Amino acid sequence: MKLYVEKDLNLDAEKINLLSEFCSFCAEQLPIEGDFKIHVVSNRKNHGIVTTAAYLVGENCCYIYSKDRALPDVMRSIAHEMTHMMQDQMGLINGPIKDAGGFHEDQANARAGELLKRFIVANKERKVIYESRMRL
Repeated sequence: MKLYVEKDLNLDAEKINLLSEFCSFCAEQLPIEGDFKIHVVSNRKNHGIVTTAAYLVGENCCYIYSKDRALPDVMRSIAHEMTHMMQDQMGLINGPIKDAGGFHEDQANARAGELLKRFIVANKERKVIYESRMRL
């Protein structure tokens, strides 16, 4: 796994560490095979993001827009896109994914919420994620 965090987001080491731990947790839980990249970025247009995140089919690569977003929302976006990565690795993505509804989006939305909750429950100290100081 490679996690890239744009410097202009000014994330401190604690937040970056939580994001890294969460990416590894998601990779294990889904599971994700092989290497993958997660880019946490401050500009949607520069990275082809239309909403809050994007998965590049066939590349094991996600871009997560994070400027002015709460840490749990960013983490949920990571889990959502990593679920698409799992779907891709399983051969379940054939063509474009709908923006809303349908198998791919419904599964990604459900798994994202579940993964975030399981991550926090696995270590009670992670409840700090919900504190206002964790805003990006």
